[in-house]
Amino acid sequence: MTSVFFLFLAALALNHREAQAWHTSRLGLSKRFARRGGRRAHQHEATASRTSLHLSEDEKYAEASMLRGALRLGTSKPKSIVALFPGVGGSANNVAGLGKGWLEQNPDTQVIIFEEDAFSGIRALSAVWKLLPTLFNSSRKDNLSSPAVDGYDCKLFDAARLRSNFFGDVLLACCNDVSYALQEVLSDTGLTDENLVLAGFSQGASIAAYTGFLRGVAGIILMGGPGAPQLQLLPPKEKTTTQVCIISGDSDPLAPQEQLVSAFQIYGEHVNIIPDISHQIVNDHVELGGAFISNILAREDKCNE
Repeated sequence: MTSVFFLFLAALALNHREAQAWHTSRLGLSKRFARRGGRRAHQHEATASRTSLHLSEDEKYAEASMLRGALRLGTSKPKSIVALFPGVGGSANNVAGLGKGWLEQNPDTQVIIFEEDAFSGIRALSAVWKLLPTLFNSSRKDNLSSPAVDGYDCKLFDAARLRSNFFGDVLLACCNDVSYALQEVLSDTGLTDENLVLAGFSQGASIAAYTGFLRGVAGIILMGGPGAPQLQLLPPKEKTTTQVCIISGDSDPLAPQEQLVSAFQIYGEHVNIIPDISHQIVNDHVELGGAFISNILAREDKCNE
């Protein structure tokens, strides 16, 4: 029982760490933008707001739990989807300016900003409970295939077939809720993972990274995270076409640049380390992220011609 309790605490540790990350950067998006290029960031927000798709409460996604309260910006008939995940404790409105800035640069896309936390205590507890039987499965030690080795050949994590370690399995089980929601969005719009870019700040970067590789999306944008990359959950370079863009501050104590570059640089060499920036979002994230989205989606269009 002691070992089970310890593993449960480990599964919830991510929430505590990311809660500290959010506490250091909870001033809100506009104040963070103000530190670098604030005026231009506000111009992005003011201009992009005119293209927002305002939905009534009953028009918002309701079927998938992860889509409750999500903001959906842009055209109702997009050519691509950008899913944005805030940090722990943050709301969709906190990063709405960022999403609107990307939308301004990519008007044919639809930006969906998630409100629900995939790594919440309740979801982590549920994942641990579902995975507990695998701890006592004698075949686990004989079948240690990992998602990275298997090359992420399925859209959802299957604990009975894909095993890395217990903590990694908990993370992927939580990401299943996100994957279900994304599949609903793609079905609703008639798009595929080739038209999908996932982005996240702080804890949201973990959601974007592990769900993105699991699904094989076109691109992933990591901002201020993941703070402690789970290398066993990352596919070999030759097994994925997913491109990763790192946009992070060189003074971020919660997501050291060395760790991010070491883990994710191989997926396309899209590395942007912003000088004199800590764990926060600034206007550089709008411009660099928007440019990455444009380039990745253009590349996918060219490949499909």
